[in-house]
Amino acid sequence: MPQAIAVFGAGAIGSLVGARLHESGINVRLVGRQTQVDAIRARGLLVKGKNGSRLVRVPATTSLDGTADIILLTVKSQDVQDACRTIAALRSDATVVTMQNGVRSDREAADILGRARIVGCVLNISATYLEPGVVEQNTSGLFQVGAPFLESKARVDAVLALLSLAIKTEQVPDIARSRWTKLMANLNNAIMAITGWPIGKALRHPGLTRLSIATIREGVKTAQLGGHGLDQTRRARTFRLMSTLPMPLSYPIFRGRLAGNFPPDSTYGPSTLQSFQRHSSSELDYLNGEIVTLGDRIGRPTPFNAGLLEQGRAVFASGRHLSPKELLEHFRF
Repeated sequence: MPQAIAVFGAGAIGSLVGARLHESGINVRLVGRQTQVDAIRARGLLVKGKNGSRLVRVPATTSLDGTADIILLTVKSQDVQDACRTIAALRSDATVVTMQNGVRSDREAADILGRARIVGCVLNISATYLEPGVVEQNTSGLFQVGAPFLESKARVDAVLALLSLAIKTEQVPDIARSRWTKLMANLNNAIMAITGWPIGKALRHPGLTRLSIATIREGVKTAQLGGHGLDQTRRARTFRLMSTLPMPLSYPIFRGRLAGNFPPDSTYGPSTLQSFQRHSSSELDYLNGEIVTLGDRIGRPTPFNAGLLEQGRAVFASGRHLSPKELLEHFRF
């Protein structure tokens, strides 16, 4: 097991994983923004979950040094390149584990740090970070790890062993397919960010449900036509099925297999809504924007993802949510 672990990006996932590793006896430190670090140093990190809450006294700092054997890169997608430049300045050979939404982080990290150092990790988990020093795990979790490049294959086992101490983790043969599958689920993030509604409420609204299904269907078809396949998980099979069935037949599948993961009274809002609530930047260009860019490249219209991207950008710029009615006025079904 590596001697030292750095979690670069102490937000919801980074703080949660770091706390779990610390409790498992791993030498880990969180690297985060000043407000988060100050809160953790003063009071400890409050980790909430279905089985109660606990304070974890995990080391935290605002700067990354070169002593880590593995760096868990948990910054947002839009911050990957800047973070990797910081890592490159350390001149170490630490394994860097990309743990972002979207599909670009492996390539962006490798362009700066080299292909041999990068191990990919897809996060299938819901967590919340809205208050300094407090994180909450909202659902059970599964991490998928794999080598995005042949040059980094030898580093996967150590990452698998490490992350398994924190969250259920499995190795996958094709991390790119797992990333594209997760992207389909994240296309919904824009709906909650734009409306400000929690996911359990938004995905039971008839109009927003229809918009969500249309957005996923468009995403799956665009990805497939662009040469990007999904993996073989149950969720991927659900997405593929939704993309081929007539719209009315997609409703029960969507409600049972996707929306059903969040009860109607759930207050959980996905990461993009949390970014809005923290007055942070948006990752929508790495989510819906990925489908729009691919659609432009292959000559396929993507009106649902393009519409959500446009309205999402406007909401982040104005600081004002739209009602479901206002949002739906921008789409034709």
